[in-house]
Amino acid sequence: MNHLERRCTEAHPSNGIDGGATAAAPKRRRFTATNPLTWFVTALVLAGCTASPPKTTPSAAPASTTTAVAPLLLVRAAADHEALYTLAGGLKPMSSGFWRGSLDVEDPDVSEITAVRASLGVLRNDVWHADVQVFALADEGTRSAHAYVIHREALARMIERHESFWSPWGITPGTHPAEVVAIVDRMPRADRWRGYGYLFGYPDHAVDFFVEAGVAADDGRAVGPGKDREFIHIPTHATDSGQFTYAVPPGHVPTMADRRLAEHADLILAAYEQRRARMLDPRRTAEELLRLNARFEHLGRTGVGPVR
Repeated sequence: MNHLERRCTEAHPSNGIDGGATAAAPKRRRFTATNPLTWFVTALVLAGCTASPPKTTPSAAPASTTTAVAPLLLVRAAADHEALYTLAGGLKPMSSGFWRGSLDVEDPDVSEITAVRASLGVLRNDVWHADVQVFALADEGTRSAHAYVIHREALARMIERHESFWSPWGITPGTHPAEVVAIVDRMPRADRWRGYGYLFGYPDHAVDFFVEAGVAADDGRAVGPGKDREFIHIPTHATDSGQFTYAVPPGHVPTMADRRLAEHADLILAAYEQRRARMLDPRRTAEELLRLNARFEHLGRTGVGPVR
C-alpha cells in the first residue's frame, strides 16, 4: 500500500492544535463516498507511521517548539475534529492526532510531551482516558508523538465484540487503555492495521477491506484512489472530509453500518455545534462534552461492527 509509506505530516490534515474559536461550521454532507487524492487519514496510524511531523503549536501560529499547551486549545482541537465522536457518545473508541509532536531519540526533550500530558488532564476521568502516544519505531532518529483520547466504555465493548482478535495479545475489556494503545503499536503490520481500525471505530467491513488490500499490495497490485478504493467521510465541525474517513472498494453500496454511523454522527455534530459557543474554558468544555456523552452514549452502544 503506497499510502502506508507516506509521512505523518502528509497523512493527517490537522497540523498541530486548531484553535478554531471563530471558525464557521462548513456546510454538512451527511454521507459521502469519494475518490480523493488525500486518502491519508485511514493510513495515518494504521501504517504505524514513524516519520517526524513538524513541532506543534496552535495552527494559526508559525511552527515552533512550545512547552506550554493550553488545555482549552487541546480540548477544542479534539472536539472540532473527529475526537468529538469519541468524547460524545463513543462512536469511535479512540481518536488521535489532535496534537502532534516529535522526539529526537539521541537528544530527547520531553518537556512539551510532559506539558501536553498535563493539559490533557481535563479529559481524564471515569468516562475518558487521554494521553500522549510516543510511537515505538523511529524514523531518521525521530519518534512521532500524538495526543489521543479513548472512550473507556466504548473501548471495552469493542474489545469484547472482537475477543478473538484481542485475546491472543492478553487484552481484555478490563485492560488499561494506555496498555492497549502500546500493544497495538508494537503488533506485526497486518494486526496493527486491524487493531487501529477497530480502535478508530471503522465498520468491520472497512477494517477487513483495509487489511486485505494492504496484504494484497505486497503482491505488487496497484492500490490507491481510483484503482482499488474510494472513501467515506463523516463530517466534523472543522471540515467535511479527511478526518473521520475510511476506505471501501470502488462501487461500494453503503451498508446499514455505514448509514447508521453517518446518521449518529450527524446527531452528535449538530448538538455540539449548538453548544460550542458556551465552551469558553477547558473545564466547562469538558462538562458540556460529558453532557453530550450522556445524551448520545446509547448510540455508541449500538455499535457499527456486526451489521453489514
